[in-house]
Amino acid sequence: MSITLLLKSLSQRKVITVLLLVQLTLTLALLSNSVLLSHQAYSLSNQPTGLDLDSTLTVDLNPTDDNLMSQPALGGLIQRQLEALRLIPGVRHASFTNQTPLLPGGMNGNTYVEDQEVTTNIPAVPFNFADPELFDALQMTLIHGRWLTAEDSETDSVVLTETLATQLFGESSKAVGQLINTGTVVGVVADIMYQRFSSDQYYALFFNEKLPSAEHGYSLILNVEKSAIDRVRQQVADVLRQVEAETDVLQVNTLRQLHRRVFQQERGLAILLSALSAMMLLVAMISAYSHALFHGLQQQNEIGIKRALGANKTRILFEVLSESWLTTGFGAILGILASYLLQQQLAKIISLSPLPLWLPVGASVLLLLCVTIATWYPASIATRVSPAHATKAL
Repeated sequence: MSITLLLKSLSQRKVITVLLLVQLTLTLALLSNSVLLSHQAYSLSNQPTGLDLDSTLTVDLNPTDDNLMSQPALGGLIQRQLEALRLIPGVRHASFTNQTPLLPGGMNGNTYVEDQEVTTNIPAVPFNFADPELFDALQMTLIHGRWLTAEDSETDSVVLTETLATQLFGESSKAVGQLINTGTVVGVVADIMYQRFSSDQYYALFFNEKLPSAEHGYSLILNVEKSAIDRVRQQVADVLRQVEAETDVLQVNTLRQLHRRVFQQERGLAILLSALSAMMLLVAMISAYSHALFHGLQQQNEIGIKRALGANKTRILFEVLSESWLTTGFGAILGILASYLLQQQLAKIISLSPLPLWLPVGASVLLLLCVTIATWYPASIATRVSPAHATKAL
């Protein structure tokens, strides 16, 4: 059957054909972008974090007594809290920090090599005030130099993550002893995932300094035996209230929970688009089935005449399927264009990688397969029309 005759046949059913094209276009656009989002969400969730997600607890606190909001009372409160938490069976290390890893954002600052601000400046690096035990609490790995120690308290000694040191000095091994705008680098630790929306999610800089105030709260980090994580989590709030009743325990989370939250937008949108895609694909199959069945019933006389003139069942089957294939082909072309338009709009809302061409092309093949399956039964019914049916109608 020629393309011209197929187009003529489709033009006789303009409204139905247009609606089917719109449906196929939207289905392909949603399908392509849902696969892209699902793949990206999976890839993001499985990036190395450098953290022990299941054995680390974070506790977010906020003093309710104004007298505890600043030093030296704040420092004394934190030390009493840490000492009490270390006494809980199963707690191996406890430390404080102004911000925890795996947050969307937080306290950031510019970092650059001294006297090279123009060429080395990095605009958003997480700054972390902590004591030396934070390295044990987060189970960090030292690569070059040394850890911060008690002697580094209130000095300009800093420790960098490997990615940050490499960005500043070309090689992380060259960082130790170098002067940056925030102090002297004394150590480089293996990368940990700190803030997703900083200049790089693996950038982090550590000082051994006391928190100047608790105006925005603070966090305690606990490294716990994995078998005791649930038991310790249940005790944390009560222990802290016993230390100081004028303290709000806002949240107690594992790093695993924070890790899930930081990528929940992508996962949620991926699930939503996947569900919509599945529904649209099902509706497209139902529409293709209905369209082919209705068309077959309308064309019974014509099919019977063709059979009387010698057309075999295979040819009739191919003709019915060809109309579905042609409609799906046009829908696929429009759908590929719509896929890129939808990707551009989604990229304005969330961080989304470019759409590779193979993805909408692959989705087109899947769509064509589904439409073929949906059309097969109505097409096979059309082949059963006998020449006698057309003769009787005439």
